[in-house]
Amino acid sequence: MLVIVIGFTSQCVEQAQSLSVPQDSARSEQVRGPIAVPSTMPQYPNSESGLESLMRDMFWLRQRNDSAALAWYFQSLILPDAETWFSSEFGDVDCEANDLGPNGCLGPRMAWYYTVTAKTLPESFALTLADLAHESLVDFEAVNQTEQCAGPMRIVPAQELVGQFTTVPVLLSPWSKLIRQNEPVYVLWAFNESKETTLNFFVYSQGAFRYIGMPRPAPAEDYRQKKYSEGSFPPTSPSILTSKQLSIKDVLIQLDKVQRTVVLRVVVDREGKPTQVSYVRGAETFKGAAIENTRKRRFERPGFGPHGLHPNVFCLAVAPH
Repeated sequence: MLVIVIGFTSQCVEQAQSLSVPQDSARSEQVRGPIAVPSTMPQYPNSESGLESLMRDMFWLRQRNDSAALAWYFQSLILPDAETWFSSEFGDVDCEANDLGPNGCLGPRMAWYYTVTAKTLPESFALTLADLAHESLVDFEAVNQTEQCAGPMRIVPAQELVGQFTTVPVLLSPWSKLIRQNEPVYVLWAFNESKETTLNFFVYSQGAFRYIGMPRPAPAEDYRQKKYSEGSFPPTSPSILTSKQLSIKDVLIQLDKVQRTVVLRVVVDREGKPTQVSYVRGAETFKGAAIENTRKRRFERPGFGPHGLHPNVFCLAVAPH
C-alpha cells in the first residue's frame, strides 16, 4: 500500500478583448492598454487539465519555432487591469491612511508590486520554456492550491517545494478572497523521472490563464510615498520563473498506483487514533477500502516529536492493493 502524507488542510484561452501587454523595453517601461488576442487561439477551460493543455501547446509552438504565435500566448499571460483584480481579491481598505499598517491597502500594493513582474513576463516565460526544455522537464501536472488536500497525484512532491506555498499572501485565508470563496489558484509542476520543479501561480481572469507569480505587497512606506511612479520602477531583467529544480531518486509514481490512489482527510485523537476519515478525491472504486484501512491504522500522536510537528488533521494519499 502506497501512503503519502500530503500536508495540513485548509479550507483551449477564450478570445479576450482586453489584455494588457508590455511594450518593447527599448521603447517604454510602461504597460500598454487593451489588445485583442487572435481568435485562432484555442479556449482553455478553467481547470487543471486546461492549464496543462496550455503549457503543452506552448511547447508544441516552440518546437515548431512559431515565435509569432508564441508571442500572443506569452502576452495573454499578463493579468489585465491588475489593480482592480488584486483589490477585488485582497481589498483596498485604508489606502488613504497616513500610516499604512502591514495589511493596509493590500490589493493596490500587490498590484503595484505585480507591475515589475508584468514588464518582463513575455521574455521571462520564453526563458522559462527554454530552460524546461533543456532540462527535459516537459511533463506537467497542474494543482489547484485552494482545493482541500491540494497536491500532485502523478509524482512524489518535494516537501521543499511544497513548503513555499505556506508563506505567500495569495494562499493566506485571512486576507485572500481566493481562499474564502475557493477560487482556483494553480501551481504547475514540471517533472521527469528524476527531477521536479514548480511554476507558481496562475489564476483565471477574463477568460484566460494569467500568471501572477509569487505576489507580495509593495512595502507600505514605498507605496504611501509613491517612491516609484508607474513605469519607473527599478530596471528588471527577464528571468527564469520556476522554483529550484530538485533532483530526487524516484519522482514518478507508477501509473497503476496513480490509478488506485485515493486522497483522504484524516483527523486523529491525542493517541493518534483516527476519529474522522473522509474521502476528498481519487479512485472512487478504491474509496471504501482506503477509508477502512486508514481507520485501522495508528498515527503519531499530535504534537512535536523527534521528526517535527505531527498534526491532528492531515491529508493522506493511499493506494490500496
